[in-house]
Amino acid sequence: TYGKIMNHQNALSFPDDVDMSKDAKDLICSFLTDRKVRLGRTGVDEIKRHPFFRNDQWTFDNIRDTVAPVVPELHSDIDTSNFDDIEAEKGDAETFSPPKAFVGNQLPFIGFTYFKENQLLKGGGNSSSVEESNNSKENAKDKENCLDKKELQKNLQLLEEQLDHEMQAKDELEQKCRNATNRLDKLVKELDKEMNSRQKVEASLRQLERERALLQHQSAESLRKAEMESDRKRSLENELNVLRDQLEDLKKRNQQSQISNEEKMQLQRQLEETNAVLQAEKEAAARMKKCQAEAQKQAQSLEVSLGEVQDKYNQLENCKLEQEKQLRGLQAELEEERRNRSLGAETISDLQGSLSGLEKELKEMKSTLSKIQTEKKELQGKLNNLEKEKNNQEIDLTFKLKSLQQSLEQEEAEHKATKAKLADKNKVYQSIEEAKSEALKEMENTLQEERSSKLLVEEKLLQLQKAHSMLDCDYKRAAHKLEELKMQKKKSSEEVMQLTSRLEEEIHKLSLSQSELKMQKQQVSVLGSSEKLLKQEVNQLLEMKLSLEKQNQELRREKQEADGQLKELKDQLEAEQYFTTLYKTQTRELKDECDERNKLIKELQQQLAAYNEERDSLAAQLESSLTKADSEQLARSIAEEQYSLLEKEKIMKELEINDMMARHKQELNEKEATISSLEESNRTLTVDVANLASEKEELNNKLKELQQEFQKAREEARQMNSLKVSFERQLQSERTLKIQAVNKLAEVMNRRESVRGGARGIDTEVHRKEKENRKLQLELKAERQKFNSTMMKYQKDLTDMQAVMAEENNMRLELQMALDSKDSDIEQLRCQLTSLSVHSLDTTSIGSGNDVELGDGYPDSRLEGWISFPTKNTKRYGWDKKYVVVSSKKILFYNNEQDREQSNPFMTLDIDKLFHVRPVTQTDVYRADAREIPRIFQILYANEGESKRNEEVAVEPATHERPNYISHKGHEFILTLYHFPSNCDVCTRPLWNVFKPPPALECRRCHTKCHKDHMEKNKESIEPCWVSYDSSTAKELLLLTNSKEEQQRWISHLRKRIPRKNPTLSPPAAQSSPQEFASMFPPKVSPRSSPRNSPQLSSHRNAIKIQATKTQQTSGKSSTGPMLRIILH
Repeated sequence: TYGKIMNHQNALSFPDDVDMSKDAKDLICSFLTDRKVRLGRTGVDEIKRHPFFRNDQWTFDNIRDTVAPVVPELHSDIDTSNFDDIEAEKGDAETFSPPKAFVGNQLPFIGFTYFKENQLLKGGGNSSSVEESNNSKENAKDKENCLDKKELQKNLQLLEEQLDHEMQAKDELEQKCRNATNRLDKLVKELDKEMNSRQKVEASLRQLERERALLQHQSAESLRKAEMESDRKRSLENELNVLRDQLEDLKKRNQQSQISNEEKMQLQRQLEETNAVLQAEKEAAARMKKCQAEAQKQAQSLEVSLGEVQDKYNQLENCKLEQEKQLRGLQAELEEERRNRSLGAETISDLQGSLSGLEKELKEMKSTLSKIQTEKKELQGKLNNLEKEKNNQEIDLTFKLKSLQQSLEQEEAEHKATKAKLADKNKVYQSIEEAKSEALKEMENTLQEERSSKLLVEEKLLQLQKAHSMLDCDYKRAAHKLEELKMQKKKSSEEVMQLTSRLEEEIHKLSLSQSELKMQKQQVSVLGSSEKLLKQEVNQLLEMKLSLEKQNQELRREKQEADGQLKELKDQLEAEQYFTTLYKTQTRELKDECDERNKLIKELQQQLAAYNEERDSLAAQLESSLTKADSEQLARSIAEEQYSLLEKEKIMKELEINDMMARHKQELNEKEATISSLEESNRTLTVDVANLASEKEELNNKLKELQQEFQKAREEARQMNSLKVSFERQLQSERTLKIQAVNKLAEVMNRRESVRGGARGIDTEVHRKEKENRKLQLELKAERQKFNSTMMKYQKDLTDMQAVMAEENNMRLELQMALDSKDSDIEQLRCQLTSLSVHSLDTTSIGSGNDVELGDGYPDSRLEGWISFPTKNTKRYGWDKKYVVVSSKKILFYNNEQDREQSNPFMTLDIDKLFHVRPVTQTDVYRADAREIPRIFQILYANEGESKRNEEVAVEPATHERPNYISHKGHEFILTLYHFPSNCDVCTRPLWNVFKPPPALECRRCHTKCHKDHMEKNKESIEPCWVSYDSSTAKELLLLTNSKEEQQRWISHLRKRIPRKNPTLSPPAAQSSPQEFASMFPPKVSPRSSPRNSPQLSSHRNAIKIQATKTQQTSGKSSTGPMLRIILH
């Protein structure tokens, strides 16, 4: 059948003579297929949904209550009549000739022998059979003890081998952890070295490029200054030539003045002509003035337009810089999106791999579960067979004992009756002894017949009892199987539900990652389109810049042309003014000469003075024009210098921008390389961490198996002890029965000897029995000593194994804490990498470097610093400074920075197990200094979320044998005094007094207050406590910061990290937790107590479960009071 099942593809066939439905055939075929397409691979629900199981008669909920349609007839548990007969092999089997020499192990075992009669009443022949039976029992017991010892030794050897394997695995884990830390340190050191060398080289390159640009600018400035000097020299030479020409003109005019007398007549003639010319010149001068004013206005408007153009140019430059910044930011975002896309693809592949791994694990778990079930069934069958044999043996032994006791009692009664009759007959009827003896013989025969009938009845009863015990065993076994099947069904259904939930979670994660990838693709496309638009805008701005530069150049040319025209107009104006003055003087002279020729000398002198004045005025005008030209030249030179400075700044900015672009590209390339290397190292580390986690799980499983084996060994030892006690009781009972039987036999034999003349054989037999008894007692003592020695040995081995397990647990805890610290370091490195990649543009300044401020480099999810811990076993608050690191998953506590560098924390807290974080008040820590209270805050957390080293655990106070509270009706009353107004919850008397308050009690759970007299006199008047919690499930921790601002920062950060839902607590996980820190302070009178709060550090803040009882409902109190107190505190 097994071969046909394995070859189901070819051997599966349905008989024609049996009618089967299509659903039944489909069900059989879907079960006998490959495991990839087999029915039920996704769970039991797939099998239940098959059409074969759909009917109107039953469902899977009521299947146990319905009658089966077909019940096969089975004659026994091993009935195989419903299967095909296995064909016998036709091959000739090899036979070996049996040895001719006699060997005892060839004899078959056919069963034990039983004796119906009481062998103790028969002579020496029966004693040998009793000895043989005793020896066989002792041998059986010795064999059982030897087998138990061998089994225990084998178990011990297996446990030692498992311990060696665990030690080797632990060493390998430690080695891997060390290798990982060394690799991390090397990578960090190499990265720092490369960054430092790269920064030095870049700084030197920047310095050289700046020096080169400065030298180029200086050479351009020197050339410009040389050109300006040459222009000045040329202008001065031109002015000197003009002055020489003017001097020659003056000399010529002097000569002309001398000739003027001769030309007087000619001048008179020309007077009229000059007057006409003068008027024309006046008109021309007025026109020239108008033109000059218009030219000045045009120059001013040109200057205004030039300033506007310069402002526009500056604005365009700023816009260009902003556009470049935005372009760089968009490039960085695009690179981030690409990285996120690659990371999403990697996560999808990882999720697919994890899905395949989960499917493989599910298949392996199913195969292992089927194997375990088969082994369990085999062991259960063996156990049932052993129980049946044990019950049979017990029934046989009890039947033997009862038959022996009944026969002994009957013999004693008959012996007494016969003895009395014989005595009477000896006294009265000595002559009738023969007749009496015959009557006695007949009576004995009748008694024997009755005994045989009684034995037959007892045998029938024994058989009935055996059948009854067999039926009980079968019933128990069936019930046990039924319970096991129920448990298996529950377990399998739970496992299937867990696996389906896992699979749904993985599918959900995969769908989320795919949707995120699609969103990222859309964002990448949007960013690409925005990048194209930005490039178009940049091109438009560049075109606008070029057009504005062209306009600026045209305006400069127009300005230069206007300056030249203005100079020409000024020269013409000066010449016209000169000619007008000359004409005026000539007309005056002609008039004077015509009017008064006698005063010619005076007129000439006046003319000379006028000439001098005119010369001075001309010189002044020349100086003013020169000063104007110099001022214009200075303004032009200043403008040119400013322009050169702007050009210099522009060159420097362009150089800096080019440097920054090159450096940014180089940094991006280097960062991408470092990120890829770090990602590879991160992958290797994650693989190592996963391997470590799997190895840790294997170690935990092995430790659980070892603990189970230890428990089994303990149970076996207990069973051995119980067997020992039961055997000792049986031995004592057998001894007493044996002693009583021997004594009675001795009495009977003594009486018979006294009647018949006595016989000495009974004394010898009694002595022999006593010797045997002593021998048996010595053997029993030896067996007890052996048993005690083996028990001591096993107990010693068990304690050693427990010590090794404790050490292994400590090592595992230390490794787990080191692993948590390494996880936080890896998280920090990842955050630094992400901050470097995101803020790469912000780390380098575009300008002089003063506008950019660097952050601290840490994300919001991480916080670290020095915080003080309360010292243990002190009445006053003392504080020890510790280094605390808050990561995204853990709170790590280090003794110093050296432990921080070595990743050696002394305590860790799971952030998922935090309940509440709050600042403390004066009533919470009234023994603390008032200046320290604003800096103290309290953390409430689940006890199972705490991991400590054994040193720290051992330091905690464990001396709580005498509780410092009074327990009554669920209350935990603390003795206190109230100096402020407070009311008693039991009576109407005042509970407070300013100077001498009465002794009062307050429950630290529900804060019920009452007088102490009520507890002493009238206990029943106090209502029961309506707050229920487990003090071992939660703990609190007080911490002291350096300042109030730092306390607020820690509280706000930890409150953000606290989960919204309270963490689930496993009750057995917190059973062995020590008492919290607040319980070590005894209750004393508070110097400033409050009626609302207890003066002691009450442990009610550890309350997690708050339930309202019937008394609370009747009294109308709200059940949210203590929870509100916890939150408001």
